Amino acid sequence: MPKNLLYIISVLIVSNVYYCSLNAQNNQDRNTTQIPFEVYKTTNGTISIHDIIKSDTLFRSSKYFTKKTRPKDIYWIKIDLNKELKTDSLWFLKSSNYAHASMFCLENNTLVEKKFGLFDGSGKMNSISNINRIPLKYSSLIKNQFIYLKIRRLRFSDHVTNWNFHFASQTINQSVQNYYYQKNIKAPIRKYIFTGVCLVMFILTLAFFITSRNFEFLFYSLYILSLSIYLSGPLLIANNIIFDNYNIIIYWFFQIIQVLINLCYVYFVSLYLVTKKDYPALNRTIKYIIYTLGIIIIADSFFLYFNYFEGAIYTMNIQRLIMTFFGIGGMIYLLLTAKNRLAYFIVAGSFLFMIGTLGFFFTKACDYMMAGATLEIIIFALGLAYKIHQEHKEKLLFEKESFINNCKALRAQINPHFIFNSLGSIQHLIVLEKKEAALKYLVKFSHLTRTLLENSIETNIVLSDEINLLRQYLELEALRFDTSFEYTIHVDDTLNADAEEVPMLIIQPFVENAILYGLLNKKEGSKKLSICFRKEKNQIICKIDDNGIGRNATKNINSSLKKTTKSRGLELTEKRLQRFHKSEEKNIEIIDKINNHGASIGTKVIIKIQTE
Repeated sequence: MPKNLLYIISVLIVSNVYYCSLNAQNNQDRNTTQIPFEVYKTTNGTISIHDIIKSDTLFRSSKYFTKKTRPKDIYWIKIDLNKELKTDSLWFLKSSNYAHASMFCLENNTLVEKKFGLFDGSGKMNSISNINRIPLKYSSLIKNQFIYLKIRRLRFSDHVTNWNFHFASQTINQSVQNYYYQKNIKAPIRKYIFTGVCLVMFILTLAFFITSRNFEFLFYSLYILSLSIYLSGPLLIANNIIFDNYNIIIYWFFQIIQVLINLCYVYFVSLYLVTKKDYPALNRTIKYIIYTLGIIIIADSFFLYFNYFEGAIYTMNIQRLIMTFFGIGGMIYLLLTAKNRLAYFIVAGSFLFMIGTLGFFFTKACDYMMAGATLEIIIFALGLAYKIHQEHKEKLLFEKESFINNCKALRAQINPHFIFNSLGSIQHLIVLEKKEAALKYLVKFSHLTRTLLENSIETNIVLSDEINLLRQYLELEALRFDTSFEYTIHVDDTLNADAEEVPMLIIQPFVENAILYGLLNKKEGSKKLSICFRKEKNQIICKIDDNGIGRNATKNINSSLKKTTKSRGLELTEKRLQRFHKSEEKNIEIIDKINNHGASIGTKVIIKIQTE
């Protein structure tokens, strides 16, 4: 793909990412009110809410915490709502999803804890917006002023300054819910369409694998399946499809499936590009990547089993870093060393997916990653179709070469057969002491032999050359048998003998049989041989007509000219015509001519030669 096109695509995608992120932010700000908060960070899990209430001086502004969160850190959040909650009507506190999260407030003058974390058993994703709405009243405020949150971020690391808390009245919350209801209708449609496309592609590619046993289709189908499950994960959880409530097992599953996506991807690239043969350096790198991804799966499972979330985060970050460098390096390597167009499909698809991934990384909007994945799937599918087309062309080429070689082999068997018969004729003339006839025959035979050798490389020759060879052969036979028979060759005016190609020496065996077995065994009357060529649709029709004794009479004659060995001319010619023809139609027809009294009056052979 040209560099300018890649640049244009990247600019468009990044621009859309920026615009949509601003739009999403404006929607949220327009419907809700963001409130400031203070933070106290600790690693001591034994600190109670009562200790926190007594230690208000420990809290600092969120801007104070510049380092990223770590799974072992516990963040106490103090939110002052005294000036915000004017009445004791129902209000809603809204926040993002956290692994562990609790809100401490008053209910009936009693301090209570309301858990809303994903890993706390109450974190069911019932909306793709992933927004928690926690109800509270003015009477819920501690000291008529504060609420406290206890948060642990386990799934990934981010900055506290990125955290946002909003509140809204019941009326505003209802309008926001309506907004998100509309959003929840539109967003799942995109996800369902994406999942549906992936499912169709998965079934098709899996069917291709089952029929062809080509493993690149297997890994491509698994890649599509893993990618669709990962990107549609929140929707599947929210609708109880495959998964139920979000928990540590589901978190582990989505961690591992990220690795499986990359694993299937590198296997697919290796088989699709045949890296073992065409890109040995890339093939060695892919082997190391596969071993590394296997180790990452084991390490991540081990860390999560022992609740060492920080190790799991580092492991996944290492995996992302490795795959990023591999993706960039691999694309550059393929652009510089591409052996064929297959490499450009991989580069284009990987580039677009990487752009979509960057959009997701910067905006946390899954739509960009889905868009990149969709484009990649389409491009990879086109690449597979192109590869199948190329392999089919190569197969046809091999079949054509095999056909040509077989025809050459069959023709090579005819030429010695013809030469042996001609030398036998010269020997026959010498034995009869017809020296002058033998010399004339030898000269004409040498000319014919030279013509055969000059055309020995070609499988086919133009019809005019084939007729010329036929004339030379007939002259030899006429000389050999003292012009005891007459012959004519007629070419129809509608047939351009200089433009049509036919297999070399395809007519000669039938003419030879007509002379030796039909005409020369005839005792009385004229001996005539007629050869006619005409064009009919996409076929050249050749008729060989003689007025000899016919095939039935020939079987009963023990002629001295009849060969003692089995003639292979007709058999080989039939094989050549079968290979030359593309249809199942019969290409040789032999007709025994009979007069009104039932007596044989010769033989007619009709040969159909298909033209290209």
